[in-house]
Amino acid sequence: MSLLALPFELIERVAIHLTDANGIQALLPLLLTCKHLYGILGTQSNHHIFASHFASHYDFSSASRRLGPQAAKSRSYASQLLRYSHALSRIRSGNIHADDVVHTFWTSFLMFMEDDGKNRASLEAAGLPDFVDRFVRERLYDGHRNGWPADNAVNSLALWLLWLTTTEDRLRAESSPRRAQMIKLMLPFVAMPVRYPSTLAPDIHFSLPLSRDVNTAPHSVPTLHGPYPHYLDDRCHSTALYSISNLEIGIPLASIAAKLIYISRREVFPVGVPSHLPRDRQHAFQLGLTMIGPTQEDVHELNANKVAKLVPPTRPDGNWSESIQGWDTMAADQRAAKAPSARWDNDWYRLVDCTDIFRPISLKRSHYTPGTMSGLWQGRMLIVDDTALETLLQIPHMPTNFNEQNLGVVAAPVFMRLREYVCMDVDPNEPVPAGEMEDGRHNAWLPASTQRFEYANELALSYSTPDPAVPHRRIEKTKRYHEYIPDGSLHDETTCRGCLYRGTSEMVFREHDACFLEMLDDELAAAPLPDEMEGVEDADAAEDEEAGDDVDDDAMSVDDEDELIVKRKCDGIMDIVLVGETDERHAQAWHPYRFYGRVREWDGLIALVRAPAMPGAPHVGLWMFTGYVVGGQTLVGNWRTTSHPGEPVTFEGAFAMSKRD
Repeated sequence: MSLLALPFELIERVAIHLTDANGIQALLPLLLTCKHLYGILGTQSNHHIFASHFASHYDFSSASRRLGPQAAKSRSYASQLLRYSHALSRIRSGNIHADDVVHTFWTSFLMFMEDDGKNRASLEAAGLPDFVDRFVRERLYDGHRNGWPADNAVNSLALWLLWLTTTEDRLRAESSPRRAQMIKLMLPFVAMPVRYPSTLAPDIHFSLPLSRDVNTAPHSVPTLHGPYPHYLDDRCHSTALYSISNLEIGIPLASIAAKLIYISRREVFPVGVPSHLPRDRQHAFQLGLTMIGPTQEDVHELNANKVAKLVPPTRPDGNWSESIQGWDTMAADQRAAKAPSARWDNDWYRLVDCTDIFRPISLKRSHYTPGTMSGLWQGRMLIVDDTALETLLQIPHMPTNFNEQNLGVVAAPVFMRLREYVCMDVDPNEPVPAGEMEDGRHNAWLPASTQRFEYANELALSYSTPDPAVPHRRIEKTKRYHEYIPDGSLHDETTCRGCLYRGTSEMVFREHDACFLEMLDDELAAAPLPDEMEGVEDADAAEDEEAGDDVDDDAMSVDDEDELIVKRKCDGIMDIVLVGETDERHAQAWHPYRFYGRVREWDGLIALVRAPAMPGAPHVGLWMFTGYVVGGQTLVGNWRTTSHPGEPVTFEGAFAMSKRD
């Protein structure tokens, strides 16, 4: 009996079994057998076969979660399979000098952002860890400028993939010379913030996007290392992803990945425990040592908790839901939030949404998960010698002796226990206005006069503001925030202003909303309706109705085919403020501090100010930290001090912190 005589369903089943056992490439000989088989089993005519193979070998839970139900189509899965297969074949070739290596890296990066277990297993089986490791060691300085590695897409993606493929086993297997080589390769991205940005928009701005009509446009100052601060232009990549033919996604920041790679290598060897230190705090008191300083127990604690937390491992078979209790009783959105890939949702949304500081965001997606910063955090801040850094700022090229020793790099521990307070969208609540920059400091985007008073589950923020009725006079105002509660009990649909306005707690955002509103504003601005024109609208409408088919389509209409639609439940949160301190045990070892900060809604950037808890302790200084939460577990960014006020280029350094509880 001829194969062609079989019913189509059986032929398709044979093809599916063939690809499941031997890979999608095994289908090619069958397709080349005759035109008939090619016609019924080819990529253009039979999406089901390719979609079935995609669903069984790759992860897809994030597709509908991030892009909506239109992404979960056979045609979308089939096209995505072809992209994945091509990238994996390029990785298997081992050719790190291929002209299209950047496209291979983009596909690999997006696969990691969607990883629930299967994607990582496929990339590792293809040899990505060794592939990207070779690229970084051999090609990171291709196209360098004055000796400094280029801040471009291929380098940024290579560093992110190197971090995403880092495991404990690989760190331990790395020889000392190769580890030292990697640390030196990362050092420019870590120690030179003037060259390598660590934010998607300068932290001098709190309210984004910016208006194009502002009288004074944002600007940078020229330096020998390029404009500073960094306003990122043309850092987008257009790609096809599932049902989207032209997705714009920002290039991930190289400096963030480099900091994690650098610190992870430094953490391989523990901090030495000086034998002269007291064993613990009780032993110190017995010796009469009551001053601030670490004990051996404190140093052991530093070594026991890694700052650069590695990406948690995932099951290679992708069956991540089997270990989740109560799975059968969960709603669809609750299940989606449990997927391993959900840890990257904020990072992914940030790259897709925050590509232009002037463009409104139509799809109002989350870039920070409320409650993330609550709890105990431990970190390391890398401090470079001021004189060495100042010398670097005065020369455009990389010195031949650019290394940790000549930079005087030292690491200092950071401990903080934070609480989150939220301003709810309930009458008459309004968030605290953003503070003004003073001597290059933004005070975590709070007014400089702000005073904080914590009560039971409540934070009062008092500040002074100009009196609109009396010139040169200031008045005191107070805003109240509630401590964030994860169970959602702070939000009440019957009192939330947003819910009352919409009539529901469900928020629906369409991809072209901002574009339509911008076009509408332009139309109204170009042709305002005079007062004497009242009543003419009805006549115009009647004329249009009589014109019938002769009337052109509305110039402001937007083709809604495959338009992305995002639905979210309103949480009623308008603003998030952070407050905290170094808890008593860690303060006794590493100095007591107070912390306060804020979350920038536009991209989820976190700003924190660390101030001495005890008056009269100027030697410990005022420090400002700004960074992003990466993968839902590690805060990574830059710190700066107030030691050099008013200077156009601030003295900055790298830090990373991870949550402990």
